[in-house]
Amino acid sequence: MTAVAVVNQKGGSSKTTTVLGLASAASARGIETLVVDLDPQCNASEALGIEYPLDSRTAADLLAQELSGSAIDAVHVSKWDHVSVIPSDLDLADLDAVSGLGVEQRLRAALDSDEIRQRYPLVLIDCPPSVGKLVSNALIAADAALIATEPSFMASRGVSKILDAIDTITRYYNPNLKVAGVLLGRMPAQGREATYRAAEIREALGDLVLPMVVPQRAAVSEATGDHVPVHSVRPVVPEVTAAFDAALDRVLTTVTVA
Repeated sequence: MTAVAVVNQKGGSSKTTTVLGLASAASARGIETLVVDLDPQCNASEALGIEYPLDSRTAADLLAQELSGSAIDAVHVSKWDHVSVIPSDLDLADLDAVSGLGVEQRLRAALDSDEIRQRYPLVLIDCPPSVGKLVSNALIAADAALIATEPSFMASRGVSKILDAIDTITRYYNPNLKVAGVLLGRMPAQGREATYRAAEIREALGDLVLPMVVPQRAAVSEATGDHVPVHSVRPVVPEVTAAFDAALDRVLTTVTVA
């Protein structure tokens, strides 16, 4: 099982779009995938067809207390082939500031299940725009972190802050955590500011930035609104699907090589 946390300290930086794009790429390959939605906004859960309110368990239940292997009880079927989801819940917002010994370890404990490992070769964790307890849980549970960003001044600042958080998690909690890279999303076809910021990020981070970018296309938001994978959109948007395919290859290779 490979667990990947998709992170950025800044909101609106394409984290959920990236999680859904990776899940779409995995679904197209027939890879059984589990999406863990830790963002209280619930956007990934809703895009995968979860309807609220829910009577069953959610990610909030997994983090409310440490229960080893409990994640399997919170898995829901999504509307996508080969993709399941542990949905988010507004109660997660309250858990982001909870203090206490071992709070950051609860997601890792919940995912520590033979059934989860055998059923899902890939786990994708969608994170809120913060460096609080929810993101710490994701990074401690993950094998790799993929930083999603867009070519803007504020989003690029968020990259440096989340890299600092990843470094702290690696030193004190999860020494095996790898940084898979930085994926640039929402790249407009034209725009001096976006081009400048993208070049700035590449100059600062070098090979850490994935070569392919996710271009800004209406098909991405339409797929989300229609609760379908972007790989199933017709007509095909090859520049988008190719970017997510390459990103999936990157995260899987990062963990395999490590």
